[in-house]
Amino acid sequence: MEAIAELWRFTRLRLDQAIADLDDRALNWRLFDGAHSIAEYLYHVAGVELYWVHHLGGYMPQDEFEQGVLRCATDSFLREAPFPLLPSACTVEQVRRTLARSGELFRPLVEAPTAEQLAMPVTSPIGDPITGREGLLRAAQHASYHTGQIWLMRMHPEFPLK
Repeated sequence: MEAIAELWRFTRLRLDQAIADLDDRALNWRLFDGAHSIAEYLYHVAGVELYWVHHLGGYMPQDEFEQGVLRCATDSFLREAPFPLLPSACTVEQVRRTLARSGELFRPLVEAPTAEQLAMPVTSPIGDPITGREGLLRAAQHASYHTGQIWLMRMHPEFPLK
């Protein structure tokens, strides 16, 4: 399991590097109408981590905002549904706080899952039946996928760098 935890820590480090110098304007820029913003990608990453903490660890969202973050795992990404959070939540401060919280909750699960959690049958956010181990592996690499998208967005000539 240490390899999966190491992968997660590395992908989160690379994600942090991709967003370190961004301001609110950059977080909310869209490549085209209907595209996701970087803030939405980041909430999606946090939502996926909460998804696994919820399904494998029994964690229940603590408030309406956290329930919305959990829905970010699927809504507007994997389901035809509007993005579940208000635009006012898409600030550098709030996104960073949310990523820190999802990481804080996910870290113990990915670093020390029980044999029961690893073998647990679960439905992934995309809807296929998998084990908890497969879910943790997917979640560990998930941020890297969106980090690549963020770097591509940053290279666009109209991207609003500071």
